[in-house]
Amino acid sequence: MGKEFLAKFKESALSISPILILLIILNFASTQFRMDQGSLAGATFTTFCISAVPLIFGMTLFNMGAEKAMGKIGEVVGTTLTKKKSLALLAIIALLLGTLITVAEPDLTVLSQRLLPSGPNWLIVAIAAIGVGAMLAVAVVRVILQKSIKIWLVIAYGLVFALGCMADPDFFPIVFDSGGATTSAISSPFIIAFGVGIASVRGGKNAEDDSFGYAGLCSLGPLISVMLLGIFLDKEFIFQNLGLEMENMATSLESFSQVGPFYADQTVSCLLDVTLSMAPIVLFFFLYNFFLRLKGKDLLSIVIGLVYTFVGLWIFLIGANTGFIPVATSLGRNFVSLNPALFLLFGFAIGCLIIFAEPAVHVLADQVAEVTSGTIRKGQVLIFLAIGTGFSVFFNVLRVLYDIPIIYFIATIYVIGFVLAFLVPDIYVSIAFDSTGVATGTLSSCFLLPLFIGFTSMSTGGSLEKVLTDGFGIIGMISTMPIIAIESLGLYGKIKTKLAYSKALRKVKESDDSQVIHLPVLVKGEEKHA
Repeated sequence: MGKEFLAKFKESALSISPILILLIILNFASTQFRMDQGSLAGATFTTFCISAVPLIFGMTLFNMGAEKAMGKIGEVVGTTLTKKKSLALLAIIALLLGTLITVAEPDLTVLSQRLLPSGPNWLIVAIAAIGVGAMLAVAVVRVILQKSIKIWLVIAYGLVFALGCMADPDFFPIVFDSGGATTSAISSPFIIAFGVGIASVRGGKNAEDDSFGYAGLCSLGPLISVMLLGIFLDKEFIFQNLGLEMENMATSLESFSQVGPFYADQTVSCLLDVTLSMAPIVLFFFLYNFFLRLKGKDLLSIVIGLVYTFVGLWIFLIGANTGFIPVATSLGRNFVSLNPALFLLFGFAIGCLIIFAEPAVHVLADQVAEVTSGTIRKGQVLIFLAIGTGFSVFFNVLRVLYDIPIIYFIATIYVIGFVLAFLVPDIYVSIAFDSTGVATGTLSSCFLLPLFIGFTSMSTGGSLEKVLTDGFGIIGMISTMPIIAIESLGLYGKIKTKLAYSKALRKVKESDDSQVIHLPVLVKGEEKHA
């Protein structure tokens, strides 16, 4: 246990430290990047530095718990239900589980509270959750019936863009944000392992490919369901609630006397969020275990894992909410008066770094390495995802600076993604669309979203319409570029394999027939040479 904790702690520290170091260097390098106006190390800076402790410890415990509990529960449920050989039962349970887990997803709650802080934010959560549940059921049916994921993706995205023709374009950022925020810290480990369990029992020649693609399809559900909501929802209703959020974000830590109450408030708030997040899946598992009857070490391991996951996520959210939201809002405002090139460069750098600090990304990378027996290495997945996320933030800065509609970027990326999908093996397509959800985690919601809301509210003088179209959308942007990144990894691997094969083939080719060895053969009892 001690060795496992130290290994995970080291991994977490190496993941989060680059972001912390970059922001601290910027704080001391220029007055334009000061976290506290007029002070090198005021209340906001101190709170940010303190947040490093809960971030690292929380990520460590969460990663340990995700392996022991969430992943194990998902795999066990997927395995046992598949053995029942009832497609209807499997689809119904998938619908129920997908909905319950998504209702509890902290990142979706963070997004909905930013959008409707004083309104019925549960409406966004409920609609998105139903979308995830429906698409998880579709994903299960796809694997059982052995249908290509590419066909389902084309149909689903075609439906999204068809509905988009009827919806107000101003809602597009919210729609794509909701798709990215649904499959994250809680749901991703479960959904991925759930798929692995189903594929392992289903078997067949495509078992490895069928282990992935569930999270990718699930993140499509909210795009459809929230797009439908956008067709009927009155935009003025959003503006009335969004104005309060602008007022809340305008406040900052002015003195050290505010630090204690701020931490106390976030500690209680995060405890409530995580309790609501974990309750549905914990309750489901223990009810399900009445039929499964896990006992002894197996049950104890899952219980311990659930405790690790609960405590880890709670601590991690405290660090993210207290350390990153105030800093991100302040930075966003400061970038208004700076050279746009600096904002673009910062966006790319922070996008590359932030992916390493997302717990769900490490869960996906570990699962990929395990299922492919190391053929696709964890480091490769992380590097390609980091580059893809860096470009996501870069493009989002570009569209905000030059007022380019988000749909232009989203549509272009998807077209490139679908072209690449038919050039690489299916397993890379499944992993690519799975990564759309896991790349958009807590730090995207707690750092990048406030960063762009802060920038947009300052640069437009508080225009609620511009905050809606430009302040939101970053989570949706981050959820798209990983598709191209992972498919590029697959294309790179395919080209590399072909080149290696061609090189090996050239080595065995003969330059002339004199190198041919003539073996003796017997013809009618006489020895002759061929």
